[in-house]
Amino acid sequence: MIKWEDLNVYQKTAFWLFIGIVGWFSPEIALLFQFGGIEVVFAFLAVYTIPIIRQVCTVFDKAKYKTKQVIRLAYCTYESSASAKPSVFFVQATFCSLAFFTTGYIAFSAFFLMPSLVLNGMLM
Repeated sequence: MIKWEDLNVYQKTAFWLFIGIVGWFSPEIALLFQFGGIEVVFAFLAVYTIPIIRQVCTVFDKAKYKTKQVIRLAYCTYESSASAKPSVFFVQATFCSLAFFTTGYIAFSAFFLMPSLVLNGMLM
């Protein structure tokens, strides 16, 4: 267990700043500090933040799950598109490279890759 005297100046400053911010929203911290000391305030803050930390972890887990689903869907969609077929990709890549070398504009040359994405149903 770390004692208050063992903390360096930055850790003490961060702790006091945290107490100040949380104390703004829950004024009972001042009363706890007055009667119990810094150890009681630290224990209260640990118990006070557990539900918030669990809620944030739940939100991150849901976002991670959704992200995996979106990546799988994008992969399956691209795998079944016309751009994944070598003949279509070769022709479009050739036109894209030719447009880039003649004009020098990446945005203009990228338009040659768009027909397989937009007209996927008609190319298949």
